[in-house]
Amino acid sequence: MDEIQKIVFEIADRCQRRKVPVTDMLAAFVAKTIILENPDKFQLDRAMSQDDVEGLVSMAVTRLSKEDDPSLETLRMQVAFDAAYVERQEALEKDKAGTNRAYSLLEQSICATTLASTKDVAGMGQMHRLIIAALLTRTGQNPSNEVFQREVAAALESVLPRANLYPFTALDYADKRDRLVDLHNYVLGIRLFNKALGKGGSGLGDKIRDASEQVLALGTSVMNQLGDAEKIVNDTQAVINFAHKKGEKASTSKTPLQRLHDELAYRRQYIGFLQSFEQEIATSQEQMHNIALDYDAHMEELRELVGRKSAVPKERVYPLFEGLSKLWMEAKDVEMHNGALQAIFDELVTFTIPNYKTMLLDEDVSTAYRDQEGEEAKPGGEAAAAVGEGAVGEGEKRTEITAKSGEDVTKALDPASTTPLHVFKNENPEVIAMPIEFGGFCPTTMTERDGLLLPSDPTNGNILYQGKLYGFVSMDALLAFKEDPGKFLGGVLGEARKKPELINLLHLDRHFPHHVLRKVLAGLTVEGAVGLAKVMDGECQTPTHFVERHIDPKYDWNEWSLRRKAIQLANLHTKRTHATQTQLSQYRRENDAQVYLPKGATTQTAVDRGTRPTMHFQFVKGLRGHPDQEMQVVKVDLDIQ
Repeated sequence: MDEIQKIVFEIADRCQRRKVPVTDMLAAFVAKTIILENPDKFQLDRAMSQDDVEGLVSMAVTRLSKEDDPSLETLRMQVAFDAAYVERQEALEKDKAGTNRAYSLLEQSICATTLASTKDVAGMGQMHRLIIAALLTRTGQNPSNEVFQREVAAALESVLPRANLYPFTALDYADKRDRLVDLHNYVLGIRLFNKALGKGGSGLGDKIRDASEQVLALGTSVMNQLGDAEKIVNDTQAVINFAHKKGEKASTSKTPLQRLHDELAYRRQYIGFLQSFEQEIATSQEQMHNIALDYDAHMEELRELVGRKSAVPKERVYPLFEGLSKLWMEAKDVEMHNGALQAIFDELVTFTIPNYKTMLLDEDVSTAYRDQEGEEAKPGGEAAAAVGEGAVGEGEKRTEITAKSGEDVTKALDPASTTPLHVFKNENPEVIAMPIEFGGFCPTTMTERDGLLLPSDPTNGNILYQGKLYGFVSMDALLAFKEDPGKFLGGVLGEARKKPELINLLHLDRHFPHHVLRKVLAGLTVEGAVGLAKVMDGECQTPTHFVERHIDPKYDWNEWSLRRKAIQLANLHTKRTHATQTQLSQYRRENDAQVYLPKGATTQTAVDRGTRPTMHFQFVKGLRGHPDQEMQVVKVDLDIQ
């Protein structure tokens, strides 16, 4: 086990001993935030000593043990949300991978099976069963259910009868795969049409209606939560602005401003997560609306085409069946996605009531709103005063700032540009699709008011700087940023270092790449889970004088030597070369002669001979027969040549 995991598990273990519920992800992220806040003590370019590890663990446990800390609760919410997101995403991918794996095995078996002839009844039966199992698996139904098997077999018989299985097996591998997908679409479309007629479709739910109702219910829940959260945010912001306007010491509120800032950040993060749900739900609602329209149109066209006819041309009905199948499968995917969103939303709702004691008092809220109403009732009063910043009228904005030309905007879009440019989205089409940096919050306010998160006002326009777009709560904030953008950008990063919960809230991924929660969750079990650099001691030896691999023998560094060579080359232009033929050199040339060596010859003089001597045998005669017969010895000599 590496050092990083030991630190994380040690933090989690000590928190458990204190009966503080802490996950490994939260422990890892808090450890990273402490390293970020103390760069002098925990240096990433060297190995951590035992004292450093003990100090890091102690500081992390102390922070995680706090009971009334909005900043810690914001971190808990961020970790819980991202952990639920990763968990549900992995569950969806695992489920899809399991279905694809099962279908792939059946597909390989089908494509590898061949029939010996049209009379191979056993092979046809096996192929038919494999195709039915593959179609049910791709639909997401149990392939061993007999009711589903009979229904799919009936629909398959009208598309691919058993008599045509032999030509199907004669196709090549790629054509079989494509044909199998077509079979699934046709068979599923037939089953859906039969279900609409009340004659089949066993186990096929009304995915169009179910997914639409699911999206609508989830959207309603998110809107309700969003409305309640925005009311709390507006109340908190009103109290903060009132205290800032009157001065913290002159304010009647006994709650420190920094505490309200932390509570506001908690609520802002909660709203940010709800808004991400709102965007996904809006996309799902639009998608399901289009699916429902197309599905109803296909079904109505099929009813008009089929009617009471006993036979219809397949060139017209098959595309409609295929369309029904694809729309149903798409609705099924939307339903699964929304189910995962519902599980994540249920996890997020647990943070509606925070685990800290809120310091937002009702009397402070009433006082702040009464003051705000009094300001608006004054002649020339502006609602913008509620944010505690200098207000500039709409007419004054337009007289001071005019829309920039397209050429200026194009230059400002360059990340290397150093000149901030004031632009308006409704007048500069180049920046319409660009997102507002820092989640749409004003960087000037965050820098000057201790990380206070106030949303930007689009009527003030935006500043385009180094290819990024920034929004501001007032014109004064915009002009201050325009004077010195680096100051306020650095200020935002400084606030994020002091309050790590702002890193994910303001989307500062590129500035703090090791503190992105999803990277922490994804890389908790690998090296570098907490962002500590893995270092090691290394050494290498180099020669005192390097020897060049390419040496030019004609190179000369001496100036006088170069002059001498130049004079010699110049003198060659006035010289001539003379040659004479002498008697000794006349008729002389180099001659070569070739000699063929004699071939090697061999003779054989030895004769191999052998002799075969005479063989002598003795046989006994008269051993058998009459008792009076005499025994005789017969000698035989054999001379075989």
